[in-house]
Amino acid sequence: EVLIPRPDTEILVDLALERRPTTVVDVGTGSGCIAVALATHLPHATVYAIDVSSSALAVARRNAEMHGLDERIRFIRGDLLDRRPGPVDLIVSNPPYVSTAEWTSLPVSVRNHEPRLALDGGVKGLEIIRRLLSQSQGLLTPGGGLLIEIGATQGEAVKNIAQTFFPDNGTSVRIHQDLAGRDRVLEVET
Repeated sequence: EVLIPRPDTEILVDLALERRPTTVVDVGTGSGCIAVALATHLPHATVYAIDVSSSALAVARRNAEMHGLDERIRFIRGDLLDRRPGPVDLIVSNPPYVSTAEWTSLPVSVRNHEPRLALDGGVKGLEIIRRLLSQSQGLLTPGGGLLIEIGATQGEAVKNIAQTFFPDNGTSVRIHQDLAGRDRVLEVET
């Protein structure tokens, strides 16, 4: 029903915690691991968890309940930010970023047990990221930020896409690497 959380996502969560936001939207929440981690470590923050899959939202809700956080996280069924809440301090996401060609070469243990919807990001793996960046415009509070997990070879392409949607000179766009030195998280700071 959901993508199995992987250690690489910890980098995104650590970066989010450093920002100490008071409102956060986890787009494509899946298992809810990001929303649960943020709600745990940011007890005064309002956390929204959005997913297009009702099955994924059910899993996220169960995980939030197991941690006693189901009252703190607001679950929304929607496609990316089409049902977004009002202005927020931070948008986080681990969207589908595997290219369609890469999907066919993934291990059988992944292809047969994790939903394609959670992994396949289109021809170059950038379609969902591009849509998310487009929909993020105007949603962030002044000084707000956006953190998106990306594929190890997508840094430069994703940075260029982000600069298209956030061209303001006061906006910072950078790529953070994982512990293996590979591109892993896009950060946009307005």
